[in-house]
Amino acid sequence: MTGPSAIGPQGRGGADRGGLSLLGTGHFAVDMTVGAIPAFLPLFTAAFALSDLAAAMILGASTFSSSAVQPLFGLLADRRAAPWLLWGGVAVAAAGLAAAGLVAGYAGLIACIVGSGIGVAAYHPEAARVANRLAGARKATGVAWFTVGGNLGFAVGPLLAGLFIPLLDARATLVFLVPAAVACALLVARRARVALPVARHDPVAGAGRSHVPGISLLVVVVSLRTWAQFGLLALAPLVLTEQRGWSDRATGFALFAFTMAGAVGTLAGAVVADRLGGRRMLGGSLPLAAPAMAGFVLLDGAASIACLTLAGFVLLASFSVTVVMGQEYLPRRHALAAGLMIGFAAIGVATPGLALLGAVADTWSRDDALLVAAVFPLVAALLAALLPRPRPA
Repeated sequence: MTGPSAIGPQGRGGADRGGLSLLGTGHFAVDMTVGAIPAFLPLFTAAFALSDLAAAMILGASTFSSSAVQPLFGLLADRRAAPWLLWGGVAVAAAGLAAAGLVAGYAGLIACIVGSGIGVAAYHPEAARVANRLAGARKATGVAWFTVGGNLGFAVGPLLAGLFIPLLDARATLVFLVPAAVACALLVARRARVALPVARHDPVAGAGRSHVPGISLLVVVVSLRTWAQFGLLALAPLVLTEQRGWSDRATGFALFAFTMAGAVGTLAGAVVADRLGGRRMLGGSLPLAAPAMAGFVLLDGAASIACLTLAGFVLLASFSVTVVMGQEYLPRRHALAAGLMIGFAAIGVATPGLALLGAVADTWSRDDALLVAAVFPLVAALLAALLPRPRPA
């Protein structure tokens, strides 16, 4: 996987930008529900008098349900086309979050959050399978148009919640029904464009054999990247507010810059990968995250936020790249590969990494924990150099 064909097959097959944008719209709406949950945690904590552990379990229920079952939906989507998972996933995700603001007990709240997460899990594998088909020859760039929608939704979710919480309190969850309704309407109205049959072989590159060692090593690489990303998301707000005296609003803008930089990085990284190859792009970009993360810890003021923003750009530059690489390792299981890359490795494995960094922060300091997190991309880059080529047809 050292040349351009490491990501997409050689050729000039054009991408269906309209279809990819349609999938990106659904991705925006469904990931917005996940991104918004942290903004509602203070409300839920106050309403139900929750402990820190109980409050953390709300976010844990969301990340687990939205990631752990994605491979199962991937197995389903690889057997037969399931376009209903697209609009159905968006609808269930938004309905679950909307109901969470109306329930009267903690158990009901957790049930709603789990239901929302299942809707998120249902959307991703089928959407990624179709995105791979619509991407044409430039796989990384094409799939990036789909994945960047989710990155934007994850970033906009807490901003939308913050805008309406002062007006509607916990009932602000109902606002998320509006973008979901728009996305569902578009997906249903234009369903013929995304209702593609399951391809038993790659129509451009041919069908290769599954490469279990390759996909397994790639999962480890992406998991280490996830630990670094979520370590920043969990600890950077605490560093800014409690150690540096930043306001909640200023901290929110800093995190928004981090997430938006990741969305831009997703597109930029895909373009580079289509030119240089996936493994080369992955191994070359990940080490750049380490000095950026260290700069956030060691510097202050605007320079520190610039480093945080750069870290977001670099860490997520390989997001769509690793999805396509996973699909190359599992050429007959594109939806399963997407479930493993987007669900399990990009979100589901965050919990043990956060536990490790939390223990370091409790034992030493948050700054020390972030410096430990900065090592993860370096290890991931070393492992990326060992990634094998996909098996030939």
